[in-house]
Amino acid sequence: MSRIDLDSFQNFYRTGQIWPDADPVHLVEMGLDYATRGSGWKAYIRLVADRLAKFDSSTEVDPAYAVSARILDHAIDRLFEIGWQPAELAHATRKMVGGAAGMLLVEAIATHTGRFSALTMAPDSWREQLIDLKVDPTAGMTVERLRWWCSRPRVSASDAWNTVLIVLGHTTSLGSLDKLVPIPSQWSSVRSSPTSSPIGRIGVSDPKMLAKIRGLLAKAESTQFPAEAEAFSAKAQDLMTRFAIDHALLEADNPRGLIGDVTTRRIMVDSPYSDAKSLLLHSVCEANGARTLWYKRFALVNIVGLPVDLDLCELLYTSLLVQSSRALDELAESPQARGRSFRKSFLIAYAHRIGQRLLEARERATTAASEQHGSALVPILAERSHAVNKAFTAMYPSTTEVRIEARDHAGRRAGRAAAERADLTGGRERIDKSDLAS
Repeated sequence: MSRIDLDSFQNFYRTGQIWPDADPVHLVEMGLDYATRGSGWKAYIRLVADRLAKFDSSTEVDPAYAVSARILDHAIDRLFEIGWQPAELAHATRKMVGGAAGMLLVEAIATHTGRFSALTMAPDSWREQLIDLKVDPTAGMTVERLRWWCSRPRVSASDAWNTVLIVLGHTTSLGSLDKLVPIPSQWSSVRSSPTSSPIGRIGVSDPKMLAKIRGLLAKAESTQFPAEAEAFSAKAQDLMTRFAIDHALLEADNPRGLIGDVTTRRIMVDSPYSDAKSLLLHSVCEANGARTLWYKRFALVNIVGLPVDLDLCELLYTSLLVQSSRALDELAESPQARGRSFRKSFLIAYAHRIGQRLLEARERATTAASEQHGSALVPILAERSHAVNKAFTAMYPSTTEVRIEARDHAGRRAGRAAAERADLTGGRERIDKSDLAS
């Protein structure tokens, strides 16, 4: 669309005239064009949405609904083929263009779900995401469904069309992600065999250890006493490190190369303060033998490592998020603590200090294990670290280190103090053999 056309459109709009070529389908195409150009074109998208709203009480707009649904269907098909998964796409859409856009996207995912019989043919993790999103595969993105969505109570036709156009631009502009599960074109007609959740995979080798770790972290999350939280978290980290070491020793005689065992998972980081929460995930991964790659725009983090280490990282990260949230809530009565700068700085400082404590706990547990297993442990752990680093570099040869700063001094002090109270060094309570055997 040329600058002259844009000016002409604005002039017709301002004078209340109908632009000569502005039939509904043409308007959708114009709106899509503007929506792919970036945030500087929001005003033009709104102009198109206002004009489409004027057609909304007539059947003239039906072709616009039809072309919008078709574009959205094709966009979803493309995104799932280039690595996106349902929950990630809904998450990134809410993060980038808002909650209403996320709702519309779930409607579009339902169309794909029905067309590909995803609830029976997709991998287990994909089906679980669809269930979590409450996707109804019978409610596809038809003209009638899109008309219903645009005519919801308390939503103006202009606002609805504005959301539609923004979602069209968003979904047609996203690039690829790493393909972590089979893509729809690779699904077979045979339903994949059930697999356990990431945390459940730990239990395959030692359900008693998993139950003990989860129990300790649950106690750390629920207690109102910092000293108790410290002791529970310390024991959990100690057990996690020892579990990872025991697993490494068991795998040491495996003739296969470790690099082939390195895998990638993608973690969705919730708003607000997704950058600070990503830093906490990075701190946990760094202390447990994994690497991270942050997709800032999408609030997604790839974690790369050996499966058992990634299981433990997910488990501990989830627990520490709960603990950090509770620590922030305890400060909520202070007006200072309600500000965004304070809360973000709190979480950044908390993540930094927790990372230091986790590394100390890992070093101590490794030293204790070395005394038990002798000098053979050091090269085994070094080989695992080398395999993860080599695989990460091969996957992401060009990355940039990101600095996340805590600018609020009071928030930084409070976050560090909270991390000290959630001390993970294991200094208060050590694990002896009777603990491990029980």
